[in-house]
Amino acid sequence: MTTPRRAGAARDKAPSSVGFLLSQVGIYASRRFAERLAVIDLHPPLFRVLNVVDAAEGRSQQAIGEAIQAPASRMVAIVDELERRGLVERRPHPGDRRVHALYLTDEGRELLGRARRIAHEHEQEITRGFSAADRDRLVALLQKIVEAQEIGPGVHPGLSQPEDDHSQA
Repeated sequence: MTTPRRAGAARDKAPSSVGFLLSQVGIYASRRFAERLAVIDLHPPLFRVLNVVDAAEGRSQQAIGEAIQAPASRMVAIVDELERRGLVERRPHPGDRRVHALYLTDEGRELLGRARRIAHEHEQEITRGFSAADRDRLVALLQKIVEAQEIGPGVHPGLSQPEDDHSQA
């Protein structure tokens, strides 16, 4: 006859490897962020592209896609959705009419502002209990991992996933 395991036994032997903990927190943070954005009918890849368009307004769709390492077909689908919803507009590029430059609409700016407030609240939730110094130290350490792995600044692997997977932040 086996004795039942204590409820805390699994917790006592919780993995402490960096990879596991990063994955555990990453999946939780991604799912939670997607849930928060869903309240305003947005998902993380759209939020990411809205942010980049805001920062690089007037740049081509291709240049923005390359900057965030999103495949061209993925960028087309994202921009099509953003345009259909009236959040961005494609305009002929001043230097090359064959190229589309991206611009936020007023509706896009308003929704981006709301999404940024949600992102800030999400950041506060994820780092609840951290001092400002702890948070800054964690960001610095995670940035070292990004650099060492040559992931690229601002690049998120979730944008290279199939169109119908919106769970990544």
